[in-house]
Amino acid sequence: MPLANRPKLHLNENLSPRLAEQLRRYGFDVTSSQESGLLAEPDSEQLAFASAEHRAILTFNVGDFVTLHDEYMAAGKEHWGIISSTREPIGLLLHRLLHLLNALSANELKNQVHWLNEFK
Repeated sequence: MPLANRPKLHLNENLSPRLAEQLRRYGFDVTSSQESGLLAEPDSEQLAFASAEHRAILTFNVGDFVTLHDEYMAAGKEHWGIISSTREPIGLLLHRLLHLLNALSANELKNQVHWLNEFK
C-alpha cells in the first residue's frame, strides 16, 4: 500500500503508550491519550481529537464508541475509523494491529468500526 495512504492511529487512554512506541518502530504514525494530554477526557473528545487528525482510534470501550459512530453517521460527520479490542497482552495487540494496519488503507478504515480480534 502506498505510504501516503497508511492509516494513522490514536490509542485511547486505557492502552499503554508503550504500544504507540512499538508501532512507531514499524513506521506508523501513532499518538496516545497520555501523550496528547487527553487523559480523563470523555470518549466524545477522544474521537473528536482522532477525527481532527485523521486518525483511527483504538479502544477497549466498545459500547460507547459504537454509539458515537452511530451519532457521527446520523449527523453526517466523518471519523477515520474505530477499532475495538478486548484487553490483551501488548505483544498480541501489536501483532493484531500490525496485521490490520498493513491490510487496510486509511480510506478503508474511514467511517468504519472494526473488531481487532478478527486480525490474527
